[in-house]
Amino acid sequence: MARVPKYKAPKSKPRFPGLIELALGRTGYTRKIRTSPVQMPKWVYNNKTKQMEQKGTYTFIPDKKYYYYPDFPMRGKVNKYWRGETLHPEEEFISKAGLEANQEPGSWHSPEPLEASNYVVRGSKGDMGAQVTNPGVIRSITADEIYKIDPVWAKENFIGEPMGNVNLPPHIRQQAKIEMIASLIVRLRKMGLTKSEIFTTVKQIMSKRKSSGEKDWKWFNRGGIVSLI
Repeated sequence: MARVPKYKAPKSKPRFPGLIELALGRTGYTRKIRTSPVQMPKWVYNNKTKQMEQKGTYTFIPDKKYYYYPDFPMRGKVNKYWRGETLHPEEEFISKAGLEANQEPGSWHSPEPLEASNYVVRGSKGDMGAQVTNPGVIRSITADEIYKIDPVWAKENFIGEPMGNVNLPPHIRQQAKIEMIASLIVRLRKMGLTKSEIFTTVKQIMSKRKSSGEKDWKWFNRGGIVSLI
């Protein structure tokens, strides 16, 4: 009987802390991809419906033979899961792809802060996240917190292991809080200092409360400086 080779997980690579990657907008690793012309959807703004609508396609011709894209090498251990969204959920911004996959709105969380940051301010969806009255934010919850809330579910879903994105059930994702520092870093990087209206954004986030009355934000992690606030 032939021996089955023992599975060896891919080797992980050193990574910057999440806040550093959010500030830099990159992981420090890239991958080289050969380019070719491609059909892209053409989006236009409908003044009547106040929404972006797809009107046909256009051919995008790359200006370079190769593009270099950010790479996300495997982490040895996933310490935290992230989600980008608006401060107050709006129906027009709910992911249709998630609904088609029978996933509840707000359940998707990524182990990659940069991936989550793509959903903080999204020009492809009009002014999503750019509004100062409803700014884009990043929520997070640590693997340890998930295990404390529901150790059985966490173990069954390999929380903390480099297994990619997860869809958290309501009783877990309700404990995820807005990360103030991360949210401001992403807003500044995507919108610039003059357009980000940081002080008003901070005020909006600090006023957010959960249904229980508990504040719905933290500076970055529970404990430490957070315990002083």
